[in-house]
Amino acid sequence: MSPSDEVRLPPGKADATTAVALLEQLANTDHLPADDVRGIISAATRLYAQACTQAGYELPPLAPDVATTDAMMLACALLRSQDLTPFDMAMWFSRGARHS
Repeated sequence: MSPSDEVRLPPGKADATTAVALLEQLANTDHLPADDVRGIISAATRLYAQACTQAGYELPPLAPDVATTDAMMLACALLRSQDLTPFDMAMWFSRGARHS
């Protein structure tokens, strides 16, 4: 993405709704560099962990329209990025109970 193609939040509109809309736009592009994707996923991961910590329970992480295949691609990539195995995941899986 060249500097002239950068997505910028409009002044005074730097809220979560605007950020989500911009990320949806980026999801529909085919020229986003891998380092940019990594930065977005890293920030979203920290955001999610902080929100769950503040809430005191596991929040639903994805909208209903996210495909199962897409969710599993990310889940597997996250495990690999942290050098975790399915066994490691099973130990953590029981830790985060869903809030009803």
